[in-house]
Amino acid sequence: MTDAVTSGALSERLIRASSAVEAPITTGRRIVVLGTAGGAATTTVAALLAKLLGSIRQEPVIAVDATDHSGNLLRYLGSSQAALLTELMQQFRTQSVRTLPDAVKHAASCGSQVFAAGRADVPALADAPIALQEWTDVSSTLSRFMAVTVVDGGASPLSRHAAALLGTAHAVVLVSPPGNPEAAKLASIQESLGKSFPDVRQISVVVRSRQNHEAALSDGMLPYDRHLASGSSLQLSRLGSRTRIAATELTGKALMAANRA
Repeated sequence: MTDAVTSGALSERLIRASSAVEAPITTGRRIVVLGTAGGAATTTVAALLAKLLGSIRQEPVIAVDATDHSGNLLRYLGSSQAALLTELMQQFRTQSVRTLPDAVKHAASCGSQVFAAGRADVPALADAPIALQEWTDVSSTLSRFMAVTVVDGGASPLSRHAAALLGTAHAVVLVSPPGNPEAAKLASIQESLGKSFPDVRQISVVVRSRQNHEAALSDGMLPYDRHLASGSSLQLSRLGSRTRIAATELTGKALMAANRA
């Protein structure tokens, strides 16, 4: 197969994937991203979803770092602003929120209609996971103004903290490292979450952390990417073509799952 044919096939696949992301949805969809293990690239996947949703749909999207540790979501999205989730929560409890500017008053603007808030003050909150009612109030308010809310929930998918986030989710993206032991762990987590949250649609993705030139672009797999591996601010234009396609397909599937919930 020639490079030209391969390039053309990849371009067609990206067009189809982008069309899925652009498909009409019921506004206010909520997608939680959970890792099956630390270092599974959960935050990377959450950042990719938010960036792609904002850039392709051109509708307001918010990415929330709701991990139980101090995460890197805002940095991956290119924000140097300390947009604290606690301040956003406090605002929603004490002030009326009537417009989009009201809703993003304490959020960082990351371009392409993507906003973000995080838990940079998480050391003080480490022993106080987000409560279900508290998160219900916050997520429902955000959903009035955001087409999609993407939540980085960390790497403890069966914790009380994750349960609060899943309590209002329409879909969950489970991020796993490659390997047979990790596949078995993923299956066990999927079964547990399916019993506890039967109405939350599940999507899974395996993220490669090492380069493999022989690996095909397969369904449910995010290939190794030099730009993502650098840990720098995410720029979609710097992604490899196969990564861009896989990430866009994942985003479309997650959005479709959330829209069916």
